[in-house]
Amino acid sequence: MRSLQSLNLQPILSTEGMRNLDAASKGFLEKKTASDPSENDVIQSGYTLMQEAGLALFKFVQSKALAPIAIFIGSGNNGGDGLVLAKLLLQAGIQSTVFSLAPESKFKNEAKLALDDFLQAGGSLFDFKKINEEPRQASLLLHDGFKLIVDCMLGNGAKGGLRLEFATAVETINGSGLPVIAADAPTGYDSGAHIRNNICIHANESMLFGFPRLDAYTKEGGPAFGKAVVAPLSYPDKIVQQFDEKNYLVTEEAIPQLLPKRDEWGDKRNQGTAFIIAGSKDMPGAAALCTEAALRSGSGLVTLATTEAITPIIQAKLSEPVFCSLEDRANDENSENRGTLQQEHIPTLLKRAKYASAIAIGPGLSTNAGTVQAVLALLPQLKAPTVIDADALNAIAMLDDASPRYGMVHHDEKSKIQAVTEYLHNLQTPAILTPHLREFARLFGELPANCCETPSRLREIAQSTDKVILLKGAPTYIASPDGNVYIIPVANSGMAKGGSGDVLSGIIVALLAQGLATPEAAILGALLHQKAGRITREELGAFNMLPSDVIKNLHKAFVQNRF
Repeated sequence: MRSLQSLNLQPILSTEGMRNLDAASKGFLEKKTASDPSENDVIQSGYTLMQEAGLALFKFVQSKALAPIAIFIGSGNNGGDGLVLAKLLLQAGIQSTVFSLAPESKFKNEAKLALDDFLQAGGSLFDFKKINEEPRQASLLLHDGFKLIVDCMLGNGAKGGLRLEFATAVETINGSGLPVIAADAPTGYDSGAHIRNNICIHANESMLFGFPRLDAYTKEGGPAFGKAVVAPLSYPDKIVQQFDEKNYLVTEEAIPQLLPKRDEWGDKRNQGTAFIIAGSKDMPGAAALCTEAALRSGSGLVTLATTEAITPIIQAKLSEPVFCSLEDRANDENSENRGTLQQEHIPTLLKRAKYASAIAIGPGLSTNAGTVQAVLALLPQLKAPTVIDADALNAIAMLDDASPRYGMVHHDEKSKIQAVTEYLHNLQTPAILTPHLREFARLFGELPANCCETPSRLREIAQSTDKVILLKGAPTYIASPDGNVYIIPVANSGMAKGGSGDVLSGIIVALLAQGLATPEAAILGALLHQKAGRITREELGAFNMLPSDVIKNLHKAFVQNRF
């Protein structure tokens, strides 16, 4: 088992951070040989990085085996990347045409060096403005045999709306029906405001130079960037560390490095004992899904505590768990308390929880008033690492409505959030909170409108509560109390179905039970969940797949396990 620190994860940089890194690296590269580099030295250093980027783009484009290729360039550094690509394609004998949105006189610094090299190699530019002057030529891309378009017009850092010639180019490209690769960022995406303009390239794939950027993985940016591919560049480590914003990209490749090691000589308790508190009369399925997912994720012994009203239902579905059946003491069968967790169940739960190496609480518990009070009273008494999910989160969000022992009525959102934060911080056990967006809003208020500010907000909450926050969605965020935020770039509408979160909680509690620390368990659980979901979608499609199908494919997510 390896810790997160040993994974050498790629930092995710902001637009501003990436630009500052570029500027700092140019000077650093030349300071190796000169104490005060000249402007020409800095430009040459920048061109060295541009040539690296263009080479990476060339290899990526070449791998598509699609030609002829249309390359759209502007006069800035993004256009320079396209010119390096065009020169390499020319030298490789791969047919391409460069459509320039600027005259040669507009190219400066590194982009000018790239233009000179391209022209010297025998290349030439096609003036795209002619399309504006002769509308018939707008059909060139549709009928002239191109198989692929590469967008190198503006790139990372572009802000505001598009000028007419760029807007015309974008509409022509989008209307062509051809596959599009964007270099660094799709034209029309505002990297300052982190929004798509009304006229924006919708790339199939984007190559990000140097480091990943969050825009490519958000709900706003994802449809424009398409699939993001990162091309590392030779930035000096010493400089990179200065601009590390403590946001990190985590992908499926990390799974085998995070998996817990199995104890081949140990009994079932050596493999981890998970205790799940879940389910109510109206939501038995949540308890069943969470429990089965834990059983399929390596835990040696899984105990489900649920009300006696639904115990027979789940016993008919699952043979492997141990059951802790909670007696219904409500005399009236129509009582709202019947079939739900109540405070009288707490002694039984604490007695059984003493033997657990990890606990999950919340799936399908209901928001019955008695259940809310029971959850709020129980959580501070738990000792094992705990996954707090679903209705356990909703109970915490309802501190205002609980008895005065657990909360007080607050007249503004700020004081309510403060009460929630204090309650969570006072929990002594390590814990992972797994809210979706609405649950998060109930607990901590709405997230920032600018999606690229989400990591900062989650970092703040993780540190103030001293708990791991796993925000479910596309992408998935995991914020650790140490200040690090991990982003899993996944978007799968097939998993946007009731019960998916219950499966995730089951996976995570099993990993906690096997000894993983809370950040590692949260990250690995999310990775395994999304991998099994991806496999399920490939087999069944987004419309038909169910959370129970994801559980059936969990074994395929674990296949890289080390024995």
